[in-house]
Amino acid sequence: MDPKERELRQQLAAKLEEARSLLDEGKLEEARAAKDAAAALKEQIDTLEELRGLEDAAKHGVEPPAAPAIISPQARKDDPEAEYRNAYLKWMRGKPMSAEERSVLESRAMSEGSQQDGGYIVPQDIQTQINQFKRQLVSLETFVRTETVTTNSGSRVLEKLADITPFSQLTEAQNIGDMGNPQFQTLTYSIKDYGGILPITNQLLADTDQNLMAYVANWIAKKSTTTRNTQIINLLKTFTAKTLASADDIKKVLNVDLDPDLAAGAVIITNQDAYNWLDEQKDSTGRYLIQPDPTQPSRKMLFGVPITVVANRLLPSDTTSGVVAPVFIGNLQEAIVLFDRQQLSIASTNVGAGAFETNQTKVRAIERFDIKPFDTGAAFYCSLTVQAAS
Repeated sequence: MDPKERELRQQLAAKLEEARSLLDEGKLEEARAAKDAAAALKEQIDTLEELRGLEDAAKHGVEPPAAPAIISPQARKDDPEAEYRNAYLKWMRGKPMSAEERSVLESRAMSEGSQQDGGYIVPQDIQTQINQFKRQLVSLETFVRTETVTTNSGSRVLEKLADITPFSQLTEAQNIGDMGNPQFQTLTYSIKDYGGILPITNQLLADTDQNLMAYVANWIAKKSTTTRNTQIINLLKTFTAKTLASADDIKKVLNVDLDPDLAAGAVIITNQDAYNWLDEQKDSTGRYLIQPDPTQPSRKMLFGVPITVVANRLLPSDTTSGVVAPVFIGNLQEAIVLFDRQQLSIASTNVGAGAFETNQTKVRAIERFDIKPFDTGAAFYCSLTVQAAS
């Protein structure tokens, strides 16, 4: 091989690599130009090879090889291999090809579209990692009072709410009258059990490459939060109901309906529908009513009271007639008490409860608590119409 041909072959290899890189980058026009340049280099190499063959024949007195016979269309159809070879050589040399020749070439090409023609050797991106969706699951238990108890039932003594009257004025030598006496009442609780069992086959535990038990424990913890949230929301809905028509109505609940001592520790809990409506309200100067808490920028406040947003899917609006959103306003630490007998307990067995016979591991989750209203005047269940019925 003479230096000229070696140089051309090096240029051809470089140009083919360039065309492939451009094609991978999606630069189709540049890739075609590089391919055409490579085809031109290939033709030059073929010409040098033919000249070398003629020169060798002349030196040794050998007849030059006969030109390849032109294969007629009929012959190509009768000889599929010759038909494919002819189309392939045209493609390699960058020569124009008919639709029929392109079809022949494509029909014989390896592709990942067909498993047997190459699809079996194409790797698939299969991940077994459990990807969890990011969704809000706020714990409402942090807003109420929680008491840890050690018995299945019990009671608390509460004073009866009554107006306290002043002492009577006394005159000299007058008999002192009765001043009345305080009244008391009891608040009783009775612990309820909540839980369930999740059976998991031992084959799954053995074959998965994920820490399945850790995922299940996290999933159960979410169920626990949802259970307690449901009980808290259901109890809040039994408190005194109020209808809100404007942001001023919320201010009235805070300023008038709540005792000032209770209002000092008040919170507002609502869903996305009500929050969006409130977030659009402005004062007379055009300033939005909801403002960030200067001490905690991530927390929002309305009239100086922290406002917590719960997702609509967890605290839905009533859409029977328009959109009426729930708004809980009050001091929930004083309004509700949660008697916690047993925090979430998770246990598992692969022997008992029929797990041994079925080759399973059974996971059991149990928690025990009761929830009671402590001060029914400390919170209100309000309804805010954010969209009137059409």
